[in-house]
Amino acid sequence: MARASKPTRAGADPTGATEESGAASPAAHAASASAASGQPGGQPAVLTIRDGVAWLVFDAPGKKVNTLSQWLMGWFGEQLEALAREPLRGLVLRSGKPDTFIAGADIEEIEQLSDRAAVRELLRLGHELFGRVASLPFPTVSAIHGACLGGGLELSLCCDWRVASEHEKTRLGLPEVQLGIIPGLGGTQRLPRLVGVPAALDLILTARQVSGSRARKIGLVDETCHQAILDRVAVGLLARGKRRASARGPSWASAKQGFTGRVADLVARSPLGGKLVYDRARAQTLEKTAGHYPAPLRAIDVVERGMRLPLPEALAVEADAFVELVVGETAKSLIGIFFMKNRVEARAAELAKAARPVPRVGVLGAGLMGAGIAQVIAHRGTPVVLKDKDLASLARGTKYCAEREAELVARRRQTDVERRQALARIHPTIEYESFRHLDFVVEAVFEDLDVKRQVIREVEAATLPSAIFASNTSTIPIAELAAASSRPQQVVGMHFFSPVHKMPLVEVIRHPGTAPEVLATTVSLGRAMGKTVIVVDDGPGFFTSRVIAPFLNEAVWCLVDGATIEEVDRALKAWGWPAGGLQLLDEVGLDVAFHAGQVLLSRLGDRIDAPPAFQKMIDDGRKGRKAGMGFYRYDGKEKEADSAVYELLGWRHHPLPEGEIAERCWLQMLNEVARTMEEGIVRDPDVVDIGVIFGFGFPPFRGGILREADRVGLDLVVERLDGYAARHGKRLLPAPLLREMAARGERFHG
Repeated sequence: MARASKPTRAGADPTGATEESGAASPAAHAASASAASGQPGGQPAVLTIRDGVAWLVFDAPGKKVNTLSQWLMGWFGEQLEALAREPLRGLVLRSGKPDTFIAGADIEEIEQLSDRAAVRELLRLGHELFGRVASLPFPTVSAIHGACLGGGLELSLCCDWRVASEHEKTRLGLPEVQLGIIPGLGGTQRLPRLVGVPAALDLILTARQVSGSRARKIGLVDETCHQAILDRVAVGLLARGKRRASARGPSWASAKQGFTGRVADLVARSPLGGKLVYDRARAQTLEKTAGHYPAPLRAIDVVERGMRLPLPEALAVEADAFVELVVGETAKSLIGIFFMKNRVEARAAELAKAARPVPRVGVLGAGLMGAGIAQVIAHRGTPVVLKDKDLASLARGTKYCAEREAELVARRRQTDVERRQALARIHPTIEYESFRHLDFVVEAVFEDLDVKRQVIREVEAATLPSAIFASNTSTIPIAELAAASSRPQQVVGMHFFSPVHKMPLVEVIRHPGTAPEVLATTVSLGRAMGKTVIVVDDGPGFFTSRVIAPFLNEAVWCLVDGATIEEVDRALKAWGWPAGGLQLLDEVGLDVAFHAGQVLLSRLGDRIDAPPAFQKMIDDGRKGRKAGMGFYRYDGKEKEADSAVYELLGWRHHPLPEGEIAERCWLQMLNEVARTMEEGIVRDPDVVDIGVIFGFGFPPFRGGILREADRVGLDLVVERLDGYAARHGKRLLPAPLLREMAARGERFHG
């Protein structure tokens, strides 16, 4: 840990201008220190004193962002000791990083926490440090530009005043529940005392990040300003003096929030009203999480209990809950996903370095998928030519794009000017003429080999020889499409998930002839769209479509074997899936799913074969929600299981154990995952687990399908599959890779 250096004094203007003494601004000091240290062992922050004001600039050496590591916290504590003895007018905390204040705790350190006593000691030291900030004898200001999250926001809450820049990269929030934990350094207690209980619960339970202007509206910050005058405004806040303890809490928050916020907080603090507020928060949380994620419910309990106690006792309640959560399985799984995602994205970023620029993109097909792709590309700043066969189809597609952009305005994610700019980047057409100078074309037409091959020929006739052709097919091998191309090296797969604007994953598929530059450029475009990109090798269904098919297939087999529609879907949701398998089939469209299944069946064999019940559903016109009936019947937004399905299938009720339904479905998915790994479609366990979580919602609290298999144990997995195969058919026999790994006592993740 770096030793404290004596604070540097200078007679500079506190706004950052220098006098004849040559003293530099805080940012300049931070930059020079960062360059000088460059690695752990240097100073993680810079402290200067000018005109009676101390400036502490966080700038962790060798890191892109500041995090509250034990190393930085130790150094900070030493500086506070020195400052407490100084005759100061005040202290300003700020960052030397370009777009980050403090992004939270050091997640790598959190991942290593397993001993409850050690966790409790870390929290004790953290609370002691933050308490010292709050009790300094002079006023303190947190000058926030960029991400101020988690522990960074908790530190800011200990200051007397907060000012945030109005820059779009300034975001404030407490994202801990996304990692299966709760704020552990006072966030659950200081935040509701500042902004009121309802606003605090909203931020804590949703992990929502708010802009500087929104933060000021709810009372989280005192002022906002342009980034260039952040220091000047911070000094102005210091002039107001140290905030009295009585000014902390509802009176201050109420002044900022207005009448509505004041009333809501007063209701939440009353005995009867508080019960209603907290009970409603629990009900909403359970509806969203089905009880699989303990952190949000613990957060509600901690806020409720803590608000009845003095702050020191309330902080102890928070610490107890944090200790239990951070060593739990859910937190370990969610933190594991965080690191897996970072590794996958780092590899994609490295691959994308070889990309060529893509100033314009063409999208073929203005249906929901094509229009969704066009909207996201245009929203991110790249012009798009959207083509379809007729004006009516184009009109529907452009209307869909306009609706998505309007939603972003309604949710305050962009301004109306930005909405109009995004839509102006979309150029609809029914002619190929506009494709003449395109660099990249994404095809999103009907899932038919002959249709897609014809489109490839048309695009190649209309575009430059260098243009890349990316197919959004979900099942057809890319090599079979490339066979129709005069330049197969420029054909690649780019599989999006519906709805495109919500689903975070893009699956990029390379066939044996795909050129490296083409692959890199496709990955780069996916990243530019804000997507997490996984790269897989070619094959029927690639990875995601191939492994979801047997899962959905097995859900139908469970229905055929005697479970009701509700029993099948209830079992899957209870296991953690966001929707049941039969409901998902209705949403996708039974006709679409059946067609995709037939493509896979023709190439993979009868383990993908659907039960005859599927064909009966199709013949009866049951195409799912879009047709008003499938496994469920739809009246408006309401749905209920359709009892006519049972008569159609000649079905008899034979209840299956809930655990069997869920297990058969996820083990069938695991079986196909193992086969894709055997064939080299995917090799990296990180890609597998990120693919199933971000592609179709494998329960995140389980950490991914391979992590779940490791947790259960591959010997037990094989035993269970053999037992199901004996009773329900050879499609359930374990893949050879599973048998081999189980026999050797191996795991997918080391």
